[in-house]
Amino acid sequence: MVSLKKNKLKTKKKKLLKPLILDKIITDEKIASKEGDYFTKKDFKHIITKDCDVYCIKNNEKVLLARFRKNVIPQNLSKIALEELEETAKKKHDNRGAAGGALDLDKLPKYVNKNSMYKRSKYVIRGYESLKTGKMVEQIIGNQVSSNIIGYYDKPDRNLGKDAPPCRLTQFNKNNMEKFKKVVPFLNAINKQFRLLIPKRYRKQRKRANKTNFVIDKTAFSTVTVNHNWRTALHKDSGDYKDGFGNLVVCTKGEYLGGYTGFPQYGVAFDVRQGDFLAMDVHEWHCNTEMKGKGNKEFSRMSVVCYLREKMLRCEGLEIEEEV
Repeated sequence: MVSLKKNKLKTKKKKLLKPLILDKIITDEKIASKEGDYFTKKDFKHIITKDCDVYCIKNNEKVLLARFRKNVIPQNLSKIALEELEETAKKKHDNRGAAGGALDLDKLPKYVNKNSMYKRSKYVIRGYESLKTGKMVEQIIGNQVSSNIIGYYDKPDRNLGKDAPPCRLTQFNKNNMEKFKKVVPFLNAINKQFRLLIPKRYRKQRKRANKTNFVIDKTAFSTVTVNHNWRTALHKDSGDYKDGFGNLVVCTKGEYLGGYTGFPQYGVAFDVRQGDFLAMDVHEWHCNTEMKGKGNKEFSRMSVVCYLREKMLRCEGLEIEEEV
């Protein structure tokens, strides 16, 4: 009888969860001009630290921006994920575009001749002279940041030339399949929250994912991005399934301050900690605030973003069609 009362109280509590409904506080034109810029805690009126559903007003309609839930990912699975993925999350890559921030010459790869770059924009260059070969190279490069991907990727391995297959296992999976298998239960736990909290988007994404063999276990994900202590600049995600939804969790060691995941156009950010789950519209402008170790001590904050790559259907020779 006692357990039944507890269940009723839990159900009632969920029904009483009051949503946060927000209007834009920055125009579309102004926020777009800030792509690649950093934002601080002061830019966010709302810092969400407990269960909350957040909606934004677009074209006079209420649209889901994010759903945040505390302590729903098992701690033991988060610990395993950090143990198995922290090393790869620390590896630096130069292809993160605007999320890597405005170009900083000190953050470019060492083989780039900093005196011979061309087609330079705010946060990337599209060509440079290689200090290794002395030749000009056409390649998009930005600041190096600690970020990597695992799972599957919907772009060919350029090292294999023109005959490379359209999709492939990531380098991590090729070299660390046993590590990846240990992380699968953790990814399934994230998938469970996606299914429970964003059911319509989940069903659509899962249906699409099931059309290919390039899917992680029984999830709606093909790919996972892992980032280490990375303060992302303002950006929108690209390459993921546009009708899906973003799934963010973090795994941590040590104590730290900041690292809020925010949508500055709406003045709202989320304090995502280990065990928490954030479903977010990654096609809205978002970023992270600065993070630092408590008492200036060392810490690890590995953010884990799970998604379905938009072009995975091409891996099976299927046409990508607009879904209704």
